[in-house]
Order: sequence, then C-alpha cells, then structure tokens
Amino acid sequence: MMFNLNRKMAKCSRKLIQPSRVIGLGIISLVLVSCGGNTEDLETWVDNIKAKPPGRIEPMPDVKVYQPHDYASLSLRSPFAVMELELEQQLKLLHDGCDEAIRPDPDRRREDLERYSLDSMEMVGTLNRPGKEWGLIKMTAGPISGNVVKVQSGEYLGIHHGQIDSISSQQIEISTLVPDSKGCWEKRKVYLTLAEG
Repeated sequence: MMFNLNRKMAKCSRKLIQPSRVIGLGIISLVLVSCGGNTEDLETWVDNIKAKPPGRIEPMPDVKVYQPHDYASLSLRSPFAVMELELEQQLKLLHDGCDEAIRPDPDRRREDLERYSLDSMEMVGTLNRPGKEWGLIKMTAGPISGNVVKVQSGEYLGIHHGQIDSISSQQIEISTLVPDSKGCWEKRKVYLTLAEG
C-alpha cells in the first residue's frame, strides 16, 4: 500500500513540475536562439572598415594674436556732448540761406507712387467729369510696369516729394523738392507730357 502511495505522489509531483519545466526550457531556448545567428555580414562590414586607410585630418587654422586697441581719443570731442558754440554757429551759417518753408513734411504718409521715379512714368491721357479731372499715367518700369494709374491734383508721386499742381489735356505739372549742395531744399517744376502714339 505504501508503494502505491509513493507512486501516486510521484505522478502528482510530475504533473505539477512539468509546466514550470516547460516554461523554463522555453525561456532558455529563446535566449539562446536570439543570441546566436548569422553575423557574417556584420563581421565583413567591420573588416572592410578596418581595411580602409585612415583619412587625413586637416590641421588647425593659425590663431591670430589679438591686438588690443588703445583708446587715444579722450582729447577729442565726445559725440554725445553738447555742441560747442563755435561749431553751432558754423552750422547755422550753412543753413542761413535756406528757406524753411521749402522742405518736405516728415509727418506726411507717403503714397504708393512715391516709390517710383518720374522717369518710369508717362502720361497717356485724361478723364474728365464736371468739376473733376484725372490724369492717366502708365508705368514703364518697376514691378507694376504696364499698369495705368489714375491721379489727380494734390496727390504725390515720384521719389523727390513730387506733388501734382495741375492736369491739362496735354501735360501734368508736378512740383518736386530736391536737396541742394548746401543742405537746403529746392523746388523744381517737372512736366509729364502726353505720350504720342
């Protein structure tokens, strides 16, 4: 009877041990399979890299020696100091001949046609309504070349602060402000005449 009991216990313990043995053997097999394999291509690549001659390393550039600058301008006038009376009088003499009424308005918003030179414009006609007259200007250069623009008296055009004084069927009269050699502004008349053809 004792013998049968031992036999039954051995069978039970085998049943209990078998699943854990199978799992353990599976894990060991998986680890061994993943560690092995064909590594010939990797070994060939490493051998090819080792067989190549080493590349040439460029030499370091020469380092320039820093030369400090001695500030020796302490005796000169500071640009931030108040202007000396003598220098201020000399500048005033330069501007004394200027007419203060003739100068561009720095606060005025610039108009689109003031980005282009008057040389890039030509008059191609006029439009008339009772009490109103417009000039037609064709752009001959720049990004809007070929476009026809409608203008009227009082508008600004050209790079020299040109203002349209009058428009007739044959021409557009423009007053421009051009800087002169003394630093003053000079008023000049320019005419855009009707293009023929």
